[in-house]
Amino acid sequence: MKIRKWAAFLAASTLLLAACGTDDDADEPETDDTAEDTTDDDAADEPEDEGDDDGEAAGDVPEDWPDELVLTLQPAENPEALFDDADALAALLADRLGIAVSATVPDDYQAVIVALQSGAADIGGGFGPVNIARAMDQAGAEPILQSERFGEFLYVSQWFTNDPDTFCGDEPVEETYEDDGVEYTMLFCNGVNELETSEDGPIGLEFLENVGDVTISFVAEGSASGQVFPAFGLIQAGFDLDELDTIIAGGHVESVLAVANGDAVVGVSYNDAREDLVEERDTIGEEVVVFAWSDPIPNDGFVIRGDLPQSLKDAVTEALLDIANDEADGEILLDLYNIDGFRPADPADFENARQVDNELGELLG
Repeated sequence: MKIRKWAAFLAASTLLLAACGTDDDADEPETDDTAEDTTDDDAADEPEDEGDDDGEAAGDVPEDWPDELVLTLQPAENPEALFDDADALAALLADRLGIAVSATVPDDYQAVIVALQSGAADIGGGFGPVNIARAMDQAGAEPILQSERFGEFLYVSQWFTNDPDTFCGDEPVEETYEDDGVEYTMLFCNGVNELETSEDGPIGLEFLENVGDVTISFVAEGSASGQVFPAFGLIQAGFDLDELDTIIAGGHVESVLAVANGDAVVGVSYNDAREDLVEERDTIGEEVVVFAWSDPIPNDGFVIRGDLPQSLKDAVTEALLDIANDEADGEILLDLYNIDGFRPADPADFENARQVDNELGELLG
């Protein structure tokens, strides 16, 4: 598939268009017990007092809240598991908010923006930085939380290859890791293994000049680390994207496999997507060599429709923080997107993603 499909995608997009919770969060009144109290005759006789409390008591929601919210999640690997986890997260939100919450997972990155814009969805989760910027610009959504992952709020797009002779300026270096008692090896070159955090990038991008005659594996249309930032990097390296041979793998893991299986010579993903394959293919880190990192990219996060009541926006934010801080419930966020926690989202943190996305769209016409 030629990258020219990018231009149509971006044009359509234009048209269609951690702070941890406090202990007090965990001490909110339990909804079940309080809800039972509201059935008493005394409670029924005091509707005005309950309303004056702005619905803070569980089971008594503000009158301007909708009866139901729809949570839409950005597509990712293992869609079947994502659907199950999406439903589980929706149930946890419903318990904390006192209103029904349903979940949906569209087929592609742009569909989640359309869902927010049309009112078919109210909350967006797992949105990468490009989609957060698009959600703000095209759907009037507001970012509420940014994900923490492995202690960082930034990540990178990594470039990898099955041809280190061409894309490595030095001999690949082995790094050994251990997970649940199982050791595995990862190969790096061009000094990538010496970087400690995502803020240390970029590195190795000068070797992109060698991609002109090889097949490149991208992740998905609209993926920040899997297409937008790498495509912009290729333009900066002097390439006409229409003249490159590219494929869309469909996911970060799939992009790694495309290179490992020889369907592409180089590929991109978030760092380090190879680890997601170690359990089923323990040699993957030796078959695919990481040779470059992009500039730092802000982590994904959650957004909410801008026209919802402020009290509801605040309640959703607090509910998600509470879920993240709950040892048991927080496993859902780990299962969904490897989210360790959240911090309040600052729209300014996604400005570089907006600039890259806009500049790329202008370059492609």
